Order: sequence, then C-alpha cells, then structure tokens
Amino acid sequence: MSRVSALARLEAMEAMAAVPLTEFRHRFLSDHPLVIVPLVMAGEAGAPLAAMVGSAKRSPKLLVVAQPRSRTQRVAFAAELGGIVMSYIDHCRRERRTSTSRGQEVASYYTDAPQVLVPNPGGVKALADLGRACRFRATTGPYRVADIVPRLGMWLTFLVESAEQAGTSMLLPVTGMLSEHWATGQSVLEDQNLASLMAWIAPPDGLSVAQAMADAENPDVCPPAGPATAPSFDRYYLEPAIKRFDTADPQAKAAAEDELRELLADQLKPTWRLMWQAISLLRGVPEAPRAAARFERDRVSFTAFSDYQDASGLPQRKQDTPIGAARRLSRLERALADFEVDMAFDDPYVLADRRSVGEAFAGTVVAGEPGRFVTTDKGRRVPRPLITVRTQDPTRLAPGTKLISPSMPASHRALIISTVPDGDTSLVTVEVVSGMGRGLVPKPGTVPAEGQQLAYLPDPGWRPAPVFPDNDRVPWTHAAATDDSDELQEAATEEWGDDD
Repeated sequence: MSRVSALARLEAMEAMAAVPLTEFRHRFLSDHPLVIVPLVMAGEAGAPLAAMVGSAKRSPKLLVVAQPRSRTQRVAFAAELGGIVMSYIDHCRRERRTSTSRGQEVASYYTDAPQVLVPNPGGVKALADLGRACRFRATTGPYRVADIVPRLGMWLTFLVESAEQAGTSMLLPVTGMLSEHWATGQSVLEDQNLASLMAWIAPPDGLSVAQAMADAENPDVCPPAGPATAPSFDRYYLEPAIKRFDTADPQAKAAAEDELRELLADQLKPTWRLMWQAISLLRGVPEAPRAAARFERDRVSFTAFSDYQDASGLPQRKQDTPIGAARRLSRLERALADFEVDMAFDDPYVLADRRSVGEAFAGTVVAGEPGRFVTTDKGRRVPRPLITVRTQDPTRLAPGTKLISPSMPASHRALIISTVPDGDTSLVTVEVVSGMGRGLVPKPGTVPAEGQQLAYLPDPGWRPAPVFPDNDRVPWTHAAATDDSDELQEAATEEWGDDD
C-alpha cells in the first residue's frame, strides 16, 4: 500500500466516510449490464442454489435449485440461466462494423460487448465453477443435457478468463469497482462485503456509517451478498425448507417449492438493490478518457470468441499446457502494466500515488537545451532537446527509462539521462526523443519550457511477444497432454452430481 492510499484510508477512518482514491472511473460501465447475484450450496463445491438475474432493476428473474444435490435440477438451473445469458449475449451481437487497419486489412467487429456484474470476487468464482461444470457436458448419451448448457459453460469460462486480465470490463465484481475509486476505513478483506462497503460510501438516510455497518454485518438485517449464505440461515431456515421439499407428497410439492423460492428471494433482494444502487453511484463518477479504448479491445476479444463459437469451437481446456500457461501469464503481465500506466496517465490522483513510491515524478523545468541536435547512426541530424526537472518526489527510475507525460501531447516521449540529488530535491535530466514533428525545428509546445510544471511516468511502450518453444520441445518434467479428445471423452462420461 502506497503513502497516498494509506493516507486516504486514515482520512476515511477519521472522518467515518469514504474518500475518493481516483478522479475518474477507470472501468467502462455499460448502459445495459447483466447483473447476476449467485448463491451456492454450503459444503457442496460448485453446487448452485439460486441466482437473481436481470438487466433492469425492476424486473429481476429468480432461479432456484430446490434440491442442489439433484443433477436433474442443477442441469435445469443451468439451462434456464443459459437462456437468459445467451439472450443477453445475442443482444450484443446484433450489429457489426467493418474497419480497415494501416495495412489495409479489413476486419469486422461487433459494435457492443457483454458486461456481466456480480457482487464480489466470490461471484466470479461461482460463475467459474458453473462454467467448468457445464462446458464439458455431453448433449448425447446417458447424461445428455440441452445444447445450451455447454454453450453457457464456454461463455462463462470466456468471461471469467477475461476478468483475470487487468482493464477489461466484460465481467466485473462491483466491490472491486467501488474500492478502486473509494477508500474506506476498513480492511481490504472487509471491502469485499458489498453491504459493508456501501455503508461507508452511501449509508442509508438517517443512519451513520457506524450504524449502517452494524446492519451490514447482521445477516438478519442484510443477508450476505453471496455466493455463500449465512450459517445461521442454513441451519434454521434453508435446511428445514429443503427437507420439507424433499419429503412433501406430490400435492404439497409445489407449495414447498414456493416457500423455498420466497425464502431465497428474501436473501437475494437486499443485494440486488445494493447492486443497482452501486451502479448508480458509479455512473456518477466521470469515465476515464482511456476506458473507452480498453472496451474497444473487449469488443475485439468478444468478436473473436463469438466467431470461434459459431465455427463449432471446442470448449476451453481444463488446464493450460505449459506453453499456454506461459503465454497467458505474459498477456496478463502486459495487460496489468498497460492498465496501471493508463490509470496514472488519465488520473492525477493515481499519478500522485505512483509519485509517492518513486514510480513517477513531477516538478518544474529549471533548465534546458531546446536547440540540441544529435547525429544518428545513419548520418541524419535530428532534434534531441534536453531539459532538467527539479522534483521533490522520491526518484527511483534508472537512466535509460523511457517516459511519457500527461502534461504534454500524447505523442511526446522522453528518456532519462541522469538523476542528481540536490538537497531535499532531485534534478532529473531527460532527453526529448519524439513528438516534436517531422521538421528539424520542433513544433511550438512540443518541448517543455523553463518554468513549466511537468509530470513523467514510465512508458510501457511496444514490445514483441515472447517466443516460446513448441510443445514437443518442452522437457518431459513440464509436459502435458495437448490432445483435447481424451479430456472431452472423460467429461462426456462424467456425472454431474447425484440423481437423488
């Protein structure tokens, strides 16, 4: 935790109110997100219990598994949820747009992409478990399921994998979006409780933050946001209701199921209301300038996977191959670096956070050589102005670090030449290397002038994708099966729970 974020938490604790950590919302927020509030059965890994689903606050759909240990009911739940999710995804696939790249390559992408919102990271895990349980289901044979069940599994797995990548917005926990923008006086773990987090940010009218937090921690007043229910609820209400359903005769079966549905609806409704209240709060935060561009990349990813599915693509593997895992890790690392730079470039609050730990600096230009030229290896004379910035920030960036600046035009690039301590400050000399135009004389405003306030942070820049060996060159100690046929055959013969 940096000095700035730690200070924000201390201020929140002292004022007993949430404090903004960022000036902007760095996640794209769709006009029509699909909200899913899942519940799972305690003690039964990946066993769905209920879900409240919908893309409008006033028209949620309640899905219930009256007996979560029944394979038939779990499959029926997956099929019903699949109908809702696939209808929403198809809504995002109504229109495509053709674009031409610099190389004159023509590509077609959907103009929209899905955005699924869940209460917390536990909701993401619940969808991951459901996707894993569904995507390998066979549509023929003794344990066949409806075609939509494996389709749901593959799409849920795609969304969950996209959520692992920093900056994407197709599957997001609302607690993550809120805690990214607001600091509270509670721990990071407590911030995963949606009700507790909302108590800090927007307590109900007439209640203090302390009173709202007390209610948020009382399962009788505010049931947990899932995916697990409160142990007291399971013991005194859920377990007896499921037993009544199991032992009811055919005439009383419907009444017992209605009782169970009403019981679970009461558990889900408070979280459903909190979800939409949080969405309304997040809409009130200005969107960061680069958030839309990141969602453009989501649309490209969504289009690619959609086309793959339309071409009868296979489900995702149970486990990555060693090379596949290395490629995924490389993508995730690069996405995280890009997202962190985007946030700091767009947001002065985030930039101040990075400055406090020496990952960026800001100061005043105290000297410069705007007319400096150098001769390249090819014998060309090019402008390479030098400027010196006096900064009070801790400076930990090494010479040779490439820099970008939110204080200058977007094409501006610079290079650290040296950093020299000067009392309580540091003098950082940088060389401007691009963004000055094509002429020998830099365009006005492209070279910082003396007295100008300036900020710099590292440029992640372009870098080639790492080169990995072929699968047949991997040592046997790290090798894994690359053929999906055995995996699919195993999944096709696997039961999903018990029938009783």
